[in-house]
Amino acid sequence: MTNVTNSGIQPDLGGSPALKVLATLANVRDEKAHAVSFYFDLSSFSDTSHHEEAVTIKHLVSKAKSEFDSDLDDDLSNNLERVLKMEDEIRESPAQFRAVFACGNKHVWQEFDLPIRESISRLAVSRQFQLVPLLRALESSASHCVAIVERDKARAFIVRGFEIDEMKDTLHSVNLAVQADDSRVGWSHHVEGKVNERNKAYLKKLAVELYQLIRDARCQYLVVGCREDLWAELQPELAEAGLAAMIAGHFLISSFDQTPHGVLQEAKPVLAERRRQLYASVWESIKEKPTQSAVGVDQVLRSLELGRVHRLVLGNLSGAEVNECADCNQWWRNTSDICAACGSAIISVIPAEELLLRKALLTGAEILTTDTATAYLFGDVGAILRY
Repeated sequence: MTNVTNSGIQPDLGGSPALKVLATLANVRDEKAHAVSFYFDLSSFSDTSHHEEAVTIKHLVSKAKSEFDSDLDDDLSNNLERVLKMEDEIRESPAQFRAVFACGNKHVWQEFDLPIRESISRLAVSRQFQLVPLLRALESSASHCVAIVERDKARAFIVRGFEIDEMKDTLHSVNLAVQADDSRVGWSHHVEGKVNERNKAYLKKLAVELYQLIRDARCQYLVVGCREDLWAELQPELAEAGLAAMIAGHFLISSFDQTPHGVLQEAKPVLAERRRQLYASVWESIKEKPTQSAVGVDQVLRSLELGRVHRLVLGNLSGAEVNECADCNQWWRNTSDICAACGSAIISVIPAEELLLRKALLTGAEILTTDTATAYLFGDVGAILRY
């Protein structure tokens, strides 16, 4: 059985490698309906958290076993036992998002440990993996760059979820001190001009260095912490270096020497607001151009099947379900237990968002989602069409 963890997978949702991993998992279809999707992140720090974790995992596994009874073959049983044994690993990092996808029949075992906090405990066994929570987690843990800047020095950090790492010795500093070499009248203006020249040259070089860092680290956004007057000078240089589209915003720096954790706390609201603005702008485009968009589960699913969806926007679809035929893959929203297309009675009831995501991955549509709290502010599902 293949055993692959995400240690080499950077959650870059621009196309690869994260979306390739999701697309691969979306392609798995097990005729025995023994594909296991396990999510766990208790995010508890109480004195009884370890006990709660153990009890929750055991309950999830026991419930899954009881639902299969005589149909619990060796592959499924072994995978469920393997999930159960993860209890010890989870105790070492209780506030870490974990996901496991396992299917003995298809030789799949894939783990993800991501630096986000999302209270979730789920174990599903079905024909296909449940991937929407993983998509949201990957987006939340995508890499971003944060730079704090003064006129003669800067520090750079890479942020992934609640993790922040300082990239030391990546950005250069400059000595802006200029001494007068004569006693000419107006020498102070001469010195000031030299300082301004050096400062402008430094900001230009800094912008190029940030561009290189962001490209190498495959970051989605750049957040800058600096004084307002400095931001007015730095922003044009960043745009000139090709970073205009990646600037999420800036914040007023409280201290250049603060800890990485302090930097993260100041940058997080900027990143959250950038994601909210992006989400809002896409929904606004959907509303403004109804002939070039689709709204609602039925319309969007039909557009996906026609290959017309350019960008899928997943919002709050909690509780929405669809029926899917195991034999011909047709879907419908009513409660019929028989497939109208082929007459099969082997029907799966699945979350609507899972079918939407699967079809989007398999048709190459862009996918935009956000955290649950933000999703409640907008619609359930929409799409911008290709033509």
